[in-house]
Order: sequence, then C-alpha cells, then structure tokens
Amino acid sequence: MMASTNFDLWLFTHDTDYGAAAVKSGAKGVVVDWEWQDKVSRQLGRDTEVNHGTEADLQAMRTAVAGLVACRINNHPGVRAREAVQAAELGADEVWLPMVRSIAEIEECLTVLPSSCRLSILAETPEALALATRLNQLPLARVYLGLNDLWISSNRRHLFTALIDGTAQKFRSEFQGPFGMAGVTRPSCGAPVPCHRLLGEMARIGCDFGVARRAFRRDTPRDDLPLAIAEIGAAMGTFATRSEALVDADRAAFVACVREVETQEAPR
Repeated sequence: MMASTNFDLWLFTHDTDYGAAAVKSGAKGVVVDWEWQDKVSRQLGRDTEVNHGTEADLQAMRTAVAGLVACRINNHPGVRAREAVQAAELGADEVWLPMVRSIAEIEECLTVLPSSCRLSILAETPEALALATRLNQLPLARVYLGLNDLWISSNRRHLFTALIDGTAQKFRSEFQGPFGMAGVTRPSCGAPVPCHRLLGEMARIGCDFGVARRAFRRDTPRDDLPLAIAEIGAAMGTFATRSEALVDADRAAFVACVREVETQEAPR
C-alpha cells in the first residue's frame, strides 16, 4: 500500500506561538501532551521526550490555534475516561490514547467522548499490534504506530527494527484506516537515519500522517515553518509516485542504513 500524495503533519508542542504558526504554515494540527504517568520509569535509559502538559496548556493552545488540536492523555484505569472528558471539554478535537492493550480501553473512551471530539490511538505494545483487524470496526480518527515504546516493550534491537522486520508492514496491511508512524523532521535532517530515508519507507508502507516532535522543533525555527512543512509534503508527494524499481531501491537503502545503526548501537 502506497501513501496518497496528501500527507498530514501533526506537531507536538506546548508553545502556542510556534503551534499557531505551524498550523498557518500547513500542519494538520497540534498535539498537547498530557501523558507522563509511568513514562519515566518505562522509558528509563532511552533518549525520549517526556512532557507534563496541563489543562492550562490545552486551553492556551485551543485559544491560539485556529485548526485542529489534539490531546494525548494517560492510559490508566480511572484516569483515561476522566482525562478524555476533560480534554474534550477544554476544546480538543481529538483525544490520543497511548499504550493501548485492549479493545475495552478504546471503547471506554469512545463511550464517554462527545460527538465533537474523536478518538485516536497509539499502537505501541504487542497487544495493540494483535488488534489491527479489529480496529477497523471502531470509529477511530487515526492510528499511530509508536516506535519508541514498541521498541521497549518488544525488546527489539533498535527503534526502527519494526520497520525492517515486517512488523509495521503487517500491521498496516491489516489496518485500513488513517495510519502514521515515526517522528519526522526536515528531509535534509535526521540522525542517525536520514529523514528522507524514513519518509521513503513511510510512503512505501502507506502512511497518511506523521508527527513532528523535538527533532523537528530543533531543526525548524518558527520563521522556517512554511518551508519545512512544504519540504516534507513535497518529499512525500514524490515518494508516493515512485516507480516500483525506485521503491525497491529506496527500501534496500533504508534497510542497510538501519542495519548499520543496529550494529553501531548493539550492546558490547
């Protein structure tokens, strides 16, 4: 499944000026991040980003941004439903539910959310991967394959191993709705795997959207947002229309790059 030429970019930020500028420059929406419970211990020793977003952050972003605003909540019994409702009441257009392990968790949030607020999930556990076909029956806005937590929960060698061992492609072949994965930045940036290689693989698998986080924010000053977002969109448009031979060549180059990184970062 190849991606369409329309590729959406979601930005994680609590900076209202940056978020508003990004949406004006073509980003699909902004994600305010409330997820922090158990995250530090879960991701201990990994170079990950842990945010502590608040109700005030969501309120401020809702006021500043004319487009879509999402809120990633905590996924714990007694917490997820309450935070889903709070996020909707504060104006979130979407709630993003992380670390999904069961259909029951998803249905709990779907039950309490008003029609004005849609639910998206993050598939980043082995349990979530096994739900791919069942997710097609649920009214989800989108599904995001979370590579960091999947890396940790499945004890893979590297963040991108799931992209070269068939895991991501299998999930995408079973889930037919709007799908995304990976954190992206400008095509000319990205390390140790260049982002243009990652974008090519995302197009090959059939990604409809990606997220921009700290690497994108580091690589992109606010004044550069229109150009940076246009660069990502143009790259995905080009990748979506490649010949079969070029798709295969780009795939081989991506796999070789990840294998090299796996070797360099393997425990000694």
